[in-house]
Amino acid sequence: MNENDPKTDAELDALLASMADDERAELLEEHRQLEKDLLRLADPLPPADFVHRVMQKVAAAPAPAMAPRDVALAIFITAATFTAGVLLFVSRGVGFEGVGLSFADTFIHVRELVIGVGSAVEAVWRTAAVPVAIGLTAMLVSSMVALKRLGKVAA
Repeated sequence: MNENDPKTDAELDALLASMADDERAELLEEHRQLEKDLLRLADPLPPADFVHRVMQKVAAAPAPAMAPRDVALAIFITAATFTAGVLLFVSRGVGFEGVGLSFADTFIHVRELVIGVGSAVEAVWRTAAVPVAIGLTAMLVSSMVALKRLGKVAA
């Protein structure tokens, strides 16, 4: 017998029509529970160590080699960036002899920036804002740890 056979559907409809309301409701509830149980059986839960086993397989698998297209793209990006940098220097009127001077000037500016940031941190430290913040944070963390331990002992 086929499930979608019209004769079977007609027989089922006739059987349901001949049943009393409470019997029909009981049969439909039983059918619903069976469907729910079947759905649970069809989709079992993964084992408890599923993620751990998958991560072991991933760690054991060799790293894939870079595709030749990716290598070519990396070379192209590097060459384009280098060319853009050289063109930037040339467009500012700096020849190849001035590139070294530009780098030296950049390093001097970075040195001044580091000295300025260091002076700012020193000023903040001297006004005691950072030590007070560190002390308050330590006090808060130690209080939270003590309360957590007290909660475990009380339970």
